[in-house]
Amino acid sequence: MDETKLNARRYDVITDEAGFRALQPEWDALWSRAEGFCYQSFAFCWLAWLHVSKPHGRKLKCLVCREGGRLVMVWPLEMVRRSLWTYLVPLGPEGGDFTSVLVENGAQTASLVTGAWEVAKRRCGADFIHLPYVRESLVLHKLVTGERRIVFAEPHNSSAAKLRGEGTWDEYCQTLGTLFRKKPGGFTKKLAKEGTVDVRMLDPAEESETASIVKWMFECKRVWSGRVGKHSVWLDSPEFERFLCKLIYSGDVASMARLIVVTLDDAPVAALIVSLGNPWASAIISGYDPHYGKCCPGLIGIEHCVKWAFESGYDLDFGVGTEEFKAYWSRRRATTAWTVQTINSTWGLVAMRGRRLMREAMERVRKPTPEEAGSPETDAALAPGMRLQTPDAASQRGIGE
Repeated sequence: MDETKLNARRYDVITDEAGFRALQPEWDALWSRAEGFCYQSFAFCWLAWLHVSKPHGRKLKCLVCREGGRLVMVWPLEMVRRSLWTYLVPLGPEGGDFTSVLVENGAQTASLVTGAWEVAKRRCGADFIHLPYVRESLVLHKLVTGERRIVFAEPHNSSAAKLRGEGTWDEYCQTLGTLFRKKPGGFTKKLAKEGTVDVRMLDPAEESETASIVKWMFECKRVWSGRVGKHSVWLDSPEFERFLCKLIYSGDVASMARLIVVTLDDAPVAALIVSLGNPWASAIISGYDPHYGKCCPGLIGIEHCVKWAFESGYDLDFGVGTEEFKAYWSRRRATTAWTVQTINSTWGLVAMRGRRLMREAMERVRKPTPEEAGSPETDAALAPGMRLQTPDAASQRGIGE
């Protein structure tokens, strides 16, 4: 790159709400050009800021880069305080969303992302940087895992269904085999023995019905969570529930998601929220009535979600998790994403050394069992490191039960 172009590249950290809001037209254009995911869109990040991050007192740290005045990179982040330490994390609800930088794929991609990473480290002032689900194929993954001071790095399985260019729906289904001994359409037939089954996508403008179904879905998730002994803070978060409703319909920004509902004799038995595609759609969250668990109504909703994405000309990302249906619809094609936390300040390093001393003191008091000796969970219990979401918790929020 010649000196003129290099000097024309400028990174800024947006920390005020007005400046963040003003990015929308350029951000929307970049998102379209870069074929970004839902979680990278301005609408998603703006709603997350208004309804989740801001009410929780987090601080905005949105990284942007311009070349010759043109917006070429956006990386929305936020600062979270935990006890005595600060953490730089992706802007958004705490959950199963991936981490990536919004940038066009081209010759300058690697240098733009590298610059963004350096800005995040040097200008945001965090003690730790916590990045969930960074895809292994990204430049960002190479940069983060190449850091010297890593608190932890955890791999997660992720699945996606490549649907575009697959001919007809029937032709695609013929390549799938069976899921729990059922072909597509089989679970609907099974549930139909209990009554009249209907699957529909709600009109986004039906705010009252949307809110009612989302509330019902959260209640189902809480029942499931209690039954299996897994819990996440977002299950009891009215802010996250409100955010999902606004993602489906908001008078402030464009609708970014749709709600699919499976009913039995006009009563809901499963529901699923999926984002619009660009061209990748993302399955966000689902829930079902455990009373009909043996009939697998959740899998009916997922099948219709896949079919909707297929007919809309989208591919479909299922996020992280090892659920069998994800492997089925993605035809066993899986990739790896990593959750990584790095130490980013002297104060953070002091904290980790303090953790090490505390662990050594505890080990002198009692000898750990062989299972505990190499357990990352044992370390985490003593660490100031923040684990916003474990792999199991992400599956709870996401599409899989």
